[in-house]
Amino acid sequence: MGSTVYKKGPTADTTGCATAAQGTLGPILTADGCTRLIRVTYTKDGIAATVGVAVFDSEAQATKAKRRADKKSIVKPLTGGGVKPFCAGAVCRSTTNSYGRYAYFTLTGFTSGKDVTTKDTAVFRTGDDLAEFTFQQIRRRGEAQASAAANR
Repeated sequence: MGSTVYKKGPTADTTGCATAAQGTLGPILTADGCTRLIRVTYTKDGIAATVGVAVFDSEAQATKAKRRADKKSIVKPLTGGGVKPFCAGAVCRSTTNSYGRYAYFTLTGFTSGKDVTTKDTAVFRTGDDLAEFTFQQIRRRGEAQASAAANR
């Protein structure tokens, strides 16, 4: 994002959306018709963030899932492949948003297990950067699909 480089870690892709969610998110994804949940973790300077993109059949379903999500609706952190466990019992920061037929979530915390506080601006920046990157990727994908359809 900009001049900041995050190291890409493990990825996962499942059609069992609830299995990649924690707290209240799993039942929300199931009830609103999630068909796929793609996750990836990025790290930088002792901070890890998992981004989860939930795929729905319609924008209305994605918007509903975003609207129903609460502070306990979080994507399950993805670890391994050199990424230490994070957000296991520690206070972490999460975000929720949607665009088109996609709802996307971030969970960001310290790999040391330290709790995130409002003073931890690097954690907030990391989560915000990756949420913005995810939004841009979803938008780019949609524009490419629209362009390809228009040129048929």
